[in-house]
Amino acid sequence: MALITLKTFSIALKTKTDVQIILPTPLTSEVMATVTGGPKSDFPYYSDLLSIPVLYLYHGTFGDSSDWMRFSRIESYAQEYNIAVVMPSAANSCFRNMPRGGPQYYDYLTDELPKMINWMFPVSRKREDTFVAGLSMGGYGAFYIGMSQPELFSHVACLSGAYGGFTSHGENSVWALAFEPNEDLKNTDGDCYYLSEKLVKDNQSYPNLYVCCGTEDFIYDESTRFKAHLEQIGFNHTYHEQKGVHNFDFWDDEIQRILKWLPINKR
Repeated sequence: MALITLKTFSIALKTKTDVQIILPTPLTSEVMATVTGGPKSDFPYYSDLLSIPVLYLYHGTFGDSSDWMRFSRIESYAQEYNIAVVMPSAANSCFRNMPRGGPQYYDYLTDELPKMINWMFPVSRKREDTFVAGLSMGGYGAFYIGMSQPELFSHVACLSGAYGGFTSHGENSVWALAFEPNEDLKNTDGDCYYLSEKLVKDNQSYPNLYVCCGTEDFIYDESTRFKAHLEQIGFNHTYHEQKGVHNFDFWDDEIQRILKWLPINKR
């Protein structure tokens, strides 16, 4: 496995930012087969023009690009499935363009970052090989970004998503800077309920969706309400729940299920 910590300047964010990137490398069995069964100078894995599927993976509130690396086994799973994983930092932005001259996270995540990753790394540029997922605030972000830019992603996965979080929550909240004072996103693309209904009404092709939540999670009722809404409007999706709370014990298990759900195969 190759783990890359990318520190780069972002035009959209107007500052430097961190991105954690996992790139799969040859398995131990593949290396041993090369060493024992062929010329030592023969490294076909690196010689071929690779086009690796890529998963953009978002953190939750108070998190950053390192969360999935620190608290889950995503590196091992990425190696197992031969998939690149891109984990950006998005602060407490709700994955929006922040007002009042703040960083433009939506523009960064939907435009600048994918272009940068495509330029730097051997990842596929095909929609069918490009996925987005996130937990909690990042679950909301994955749905908001994935469904408002359906031409970019073929699959969207939301782990314990905050689907109803489309108000500023007050000036003292941790998300306050992501909103104008008293801003309400209801009936805009920032409202997961509105956006999903809009996609169905417009008969628009949208990404495959995976929704999951722990049954003991404080956000479980919100998750089941959103599930019922999707069923009511006829929004095609996969739903999974199991015992668990709002932590990485649950999310680490679910990300394995999500990788199995994606149109990729184990090596």
